[in-house]
Amino acid sequence: MLFIYTITSIVISLSILFAKKNTLTKVLSVVFIIAQISLSFIAFLRIGEVDSLYFKFDALGILLGFVLSILSVATFYHSTLYLKRHEFSRRQEAIYYSSLVMLIASMMNAYFAENVALLWVCIEATTLFITILIFHERTKEALEATWKYLFISSVGVAIAFIGILFLSMAANSTGITNLSYENLLSVANQMNTNWLKVAFILILAGYSVKLSLFPLYAAAIDAKTIAPSPINALMSTALVNVAFVAIFRTFIIISQTSTMAWAQNILIITGVVSIFIATIQLTRIQRLKRMYAFSSMKHVGVIAIGLAVGGLGYYAAILHLIFHSFVKASIYYQVGAIRQFFKTGWIKDTGNYFKLNPVGGLALILCEISVLSIPPSGLFVSEFLTFKAIIMSGHLYIAIFLFLLLTVIIYVFSKNTYHLLFAEAPVDIDYDKIKTVPYESASQFILLFLVIYLGISPPQFFTDLIYAATAILN
Repeated sequence: MLFIYTITSIVISLSILFAKKNTLTKVLSVVFIIAQISLSFIAFLRIGEVDSLYFKFDALGILLGFVLSILSVATFYHSTLYLKRHEFSRRQEAIYYSSLVMLIASMMNAYFAENVALLWVCIEATTLFITILIFHERTKEALEATWKYLFISSVGVAIAFIGILFLSMAANSTGITNLSYENLLSVANQMNTNWLKVAFILILAGYSVKLSLFPLYAAAIDAKTIAPSPINALMSTALVNVAFVAIFRTFIIISQTSTMAWAQNILIITGVVSIFIATIQLTRIQRLKRMYAFSSMKHVGVIAIGLAVGGLGYYAAILHLIFHSFVKASIYYQVGAIRQFFKTGWIKDTGNYFKLNPVGGLALILCEISVLSIPPSGLFVSEFLTFKAIIMSGHLYIAIFLFLLLTVIIYVFSKNTYHLLFAEAPVDIDYDKIKTVPYESASQFILLFLVIYLGISPPQFFTDLIYAATAILN
């Protein structure tokens, strides 16, 4: 099924690219979204089955596949609004939609990749397509961010590849030559632990560029500052989830060996350092998108720590990953509307947004409450469970330190958000040229309601999938 989906995506992408017809692009975009959603449901109905030789419909892939499908619908809608607000040529629009289709398809393949090498190929493919989309506006800043992201991301993926080589050497010593995760799990406790440690360090460091995690976080931060808002929505969510899948599957292999405690300590250090760096950077922040980019780094740090402390933390980490995807995407969709009003990304040049756009202002307030993990946000539930797991695991001092950092983050976000919403509006705003779209904020309300609902009263199949994804760890 995934083979058919991938071929269909390639055909749709090439058709959009070469035809350059607006009507055809809209029709093919709808066809692609239908194929995307259909694959998500088929995967759910065939959970546990191997597909197209090197793919497997496992619980984690199904969860993230559904998240991607939901975000794909919203991203195509907001991409339409974004492109209407700028005077791009048909060629540029065709490249945008063509790359967007292939980016989503690459991420979907990555979620279900059952082979270490194949997952690496899918992640490398996302680098190519996201780079094209970052450079979409063809500005000097976009060019700089694009080359920086392409270079550092390529270095990161190359580091991860070296890690895979060490993993393959550890597997070869046990007689395993097929690098499927199932094979690796079956011989995990027979592998050379030193090679496993090196492999884990390199894979974690390499994919940190996609995960917005220490040490290679800088390229993603700059790219999110420049890229179109709908693309930011996917970069900060679905693409982060791809890197998480790669690290999570490696961590599962490590968990079956005597190096488990060592790997947990590495994740704790990485998570705490990431949150600390994000906090320091947020106190100096001046650009709106950059603020939200560092916010992603903070949330990913919480996820890494939840995964490290184990027990309840496993469930909390997956839950936080899903809720973060919906909340952060909502924020970037709203940023697209904010840019329509102020024509700038600098916080100091904004103000009085709530009066200018009351519906959008209300959506932004709900987004801020959610991203700061304040009730009734589902992120409050997942973050509460994470801190509970941290304390139960005996890391009380880490919990206290993180509480202090999160307090600073809440202050910075509140100050900047209140300035955007209620400060005096810039005098040079041309109100006659501002065109509001009545239903533009609808996607944010839907996604945020979903986060609240899943946090307060999650359906049984949802929790079952999370437990199934973490079953081997427990």
